[in-house]
Amino acid sequence: MANDRKIQIIKAAAKRFARHGLNKTTLDEVARDIRIGKATIYHYFASKDDLYFSALKWECDLFLEQVKIIFESESNPITKKLASYSTLKESVSENNKLIYEALLSYFREKFFDKEKEILNDLFNKETELIKQFLTKYFSQKIKKISSTLPNFIVINSWGMLFGNKLNMIIDPTRPANTTELFIESLENFLT
Repeated sequence: MANDRKIQIIKAAAKRFARHGLNKTTLDEVARDIRIGKATIYHYFASKDDLYFSALKWECDLFLEQVKIIFESESNPITKKLASYSTLKESVSENNKLIYEALLSYFREKFFDKEKEILNDLFNKETELIKQFLTKYFSQKIKKISSTLPNFIVINSWGMLFGNKLNMIIDPTRPANTTELFIESLENFLT
């Protein structure tokens, strides 16, 4: 029951933080959204920042679960998995606003050390998921997966998110083909 309440608070806070940001969100609003007292939030979280970091971590965990589902799907061919993975990354700015905003804060060099730690954990876990997928998928063809390949895929797929957005600024009439190029390159390299 206590864990359910904590998750309920995190979910409500994640919505608020995604909509209004850390600075404009108040714990009173979060408490009001789920009809609890602000003191109940302090029972689970030491501060608004602590709640924010918990919400960011929770969103990262949900994102990693989606990555895992994509690559563990037995029925989809590798091209479909890579396309789904790319689509997931492209939708981060709409579906994972806390992750997206944390990345932007990092690029602006206006971030909390804890945010950097959470993002680093996200990248490391995502890299491990990609490594497991590549090892499983190519076990017959490749004896050992280089540790740099999964990292390359993860970092470039995040870069692709921002590359596509920059492309739309430069020429909104030209559809971004970074995703297609990324998938085609990986497919050619891996097959």
